[in-house]
Amino acid sequence: MNFQDQLKSLHKEAKAQAKLREEAAAEAKARKAAEESAETSFAEAMKGVQPIKPHNQYIPPRDKSPIKPRPKQADAEQDNLFFVGEGSLQLEIPATFSKNGQGANDIKRLQSGYYEVVADVDLHGYTQEEAQQVLNEFIEFVQKRGVCGEIVHGSGLGSRGYTPVLKSLVRRWLMAHPDVLAYCEPHKNNDGAVRILVKRRRAIDPFAE
Repeated sequence: MNFQDQLKSLHKEAKAQAKLREEAAAEAKARKAAEESAETSFAEAMKGVQPIKPHNQYIPPRDKSPIKPRPKQADAEQDNLFFVGEGSLQLEIPATFSKNGQGANDIKRLQSGYYEVVADVDLHGYTQEEAQQVLNEFIEFVQKRGVCGEIVHGSGLGSRGYTPVLKSLVRRWLMAHPDVLAYCEPHKNNDGAVRILVKRRRAIDPFAE
């Protein structure tokens, strides 16, 4: 092949490549125009449409605040509350207690941790009347969830004359409460709390007359 033929061949090849580039550019331009048209159509179709608000449910954290006494209500409701007067605080209050002396096994199980403690309450800072009301509500609270709870009443070392007023009152209340079967001190050498065993609440039959 002579020089002239080589030039013709190169010219044809260059022309073919230029045509391919033009076709590719035209195709890219058409594709871009189609995409812009689709975006515009979608935007127009979505005019006036409100975005959906998220419906993630908020679950509040568990309330660990201490039980507070409910406000005083009608006398008819107050009559249903168990209440023991202050009485004499000079009586000796035992470290353990069981109904009619028949609950030795209950005391052993309380001391060993056999029963699950389903709730606890600290009675520091309450007046005597408030403390007894909180105690009533706490016992009812425990009965809804199990049979064992723990009450912190303190050792009374900060009381006037070092007389454990709240400690004595709480334990005397527990001894008199009809739903308390037994109590004991849960921690050795620490008489500032008691663990209680209460009567199991019977399930109510909704179909019973």
